[in-house]
Amino acid sequence: MATPPLPPVTRRLVGLLLMMSGALLGLGMLLKVYVAVVSWNSGYQDSYAMLSVYLVGLLASGLLMRMGLRMRRGDDLSKRDPDTDEIL
Repeated sequence: MATPPLPPVTRRLVGLLLMMSGALLGLGMLLKVYVAVVSWNSGYQDSYAMLSVYLVGLLASGLLMRMGLRMRRGDDLSKRDPDTDEIL
């Protein structure tokens, strides 16, 4: 049983919250990447593994923002034609 779609106002609000959370996560991850790079340049070797974790966090923040933007626009993947030559 599929759940009914959200009303347009609620979709825009949820999309805005997703975009804001992605932006804040991205800002936090950028600061952590900066600290990891500075400590890596100073000779601390354990920061290399954490740097890759922070970069994955940056990727997650970008995906959150993209998902929020699509929700605000009302893009629905089920309505798209799979035979077109689109990128994403």
